[in-house]
Amino acid sequence: MSQVTTEIKRAYRFALDVGPTQIEILQRYATASRCAYNFAHAFFLAHDRMWERGRNVLMAGGMDRREATAKAPKVKRPGRNHAQAFWRATHGEPFIGPLREGEERRPVFAWWEKVHNRAYYTAFEDAAVAWQNHMNSRTGRRAGAMMGKPHFKAQGRCRESFRIVHDVKNPSIRFTGPRRLRIPGGGGQAAFTVRLHQKAASLIALIEEGTAVITSVTVTRHAHRWYASVLCTVHQHIPDQPTRRQRAAGRVGADLGVLNRLALTDPLTLTAGQDPQTLIGKPHYVASTERKLLRAERQMARRRVKGAEQQSKGYEEAKAKVAKLKAQLAMRRASNLHLISKRLVQQYGEIALETLNVKGMTSSAKGIVENPGRNVRAKAGLNRAILEASFGELNRQIEYKARWHAVTIARVPTYFASSRLCSNCGWKNTTQTLKDRTFRCLECNMVLDRDLNAARNIKKHAVPVQ
Repeated sequence: MSQVTTEIKRAYRFALDVGPTQIEILQRYATASRCAYNFAHAFFLAHDRMWERGRNVLMAGGMDRREATAKAPKVKRPGRNHAQAFWRATHGEPFIGPLREGEERRPVFAWWEKVHNRAYYTAFEDAAVAWQNHMNSRTGRRAGAMMGKPHFKAQGRCRESFRIVHDVKNPSIRFTGPRRLRIPGGGGQAAFTVRLHQKAASLIALIEEGTAVITSVTVTRHAHRWYASVLCTVHQHIPDQPTRRQRAAGRVGADLGVLNRLALTDPLTLTAGQDPQTLIGKPHYVASTERKLLRAERQMARRRVKGAEQQSKGYEEAKAKVAKLKAQLAMRRASNLHLISKRLVQQYGEIALETLNVKGMTSSAKGIVENPGRNVRAKAGLNRAILEASFGELNRQIEYKARWHAVTIARVPTYFASSRLCSNCGWKNTTQTLKDRTFRCLECNMVLDRDLNAARNIKKHAVPVQ
């Protein structure tokens, strides 16, 4: 079996072991990145409102919205470079608004000091990309539903993070040891080295042999812990065909669900020493974390004083505990998805999946005032369960990992009735509801679990994706 060397982008995520001094530096960088994003967003938003005012004048003159949009005076859309030029020209200007008693005038953007300039240049780029995606969606050049305008990042509500890129020919982001990562400084702040919670020996080995090159690092805070995601350009060897074991296993049909995360036509071994499974449910460590989170949220609600300007110390402790459990739950869910997708592409040569419209599946049942919906609370609970199951993320992981292992992906159409067809004779049960967990065929008398029957239909009718 021959292999092809392909250049891919791959991120390696490490938990950081930092002290109070370094946490203060990381928070300063994250604050600078957030402020820079908001600065660029306000700059782009001002130009967009200039265009809207011209369109509104035409609409006030009796022109309909579509014609006014097409004939509105053109406003040149600025890009990242324009935002950077405006930033360089204004960031040193003094604050001109009202001052508090005893407050001295200072530069408008005092946060730019002691921060590497790449921290806010990448934020300008992120804001420009967000606006470009919105404009492409508005003009029809972007597939999918219409995207709304980008929003400002509010302090305390957005995730603390920043991204730094460097010159790969003269790298300033590098490992100085198995558990040491150097992050460049700037503006009077010297470069600093953060300690990793786990060793990066495997990535360091790839860098030393020239297989991987660091292009950027993104530092993010999740609840009580900071993480560094090191993005690398990796020269990866990808086989041109599945292994002998994968070819012998052949095709597997997979049905994604809520009660059973995954129903398979053939057994899958998730961990060594564990029996192969065809019905994969929610892992016990995820369920236990969900129960702990529920109790912690109730405790936080009991300690909250309504209308109080400042909450008690007990409430702040309960709030921190809830944030910690939410971050832990998110990581455990993500870890389980990666485990399932990895084992699927390692053990089978072809994977048959559904083409799911997750946005349509999770639409609200509220309806409108003239025509209110029914069973709104039950539908809301189903929507939460579908989003928790992460159908879209699991599909995404299987697709890109399948390319790494030369695995074929086959799919059935979006509205294929996999749960209502008999996988044995093809009879269709038109009266089956979501409450019916067992499929009973009235033609051939087959009795089978609903999800397993759907997986068999997917395996039988799926067509390989080119």
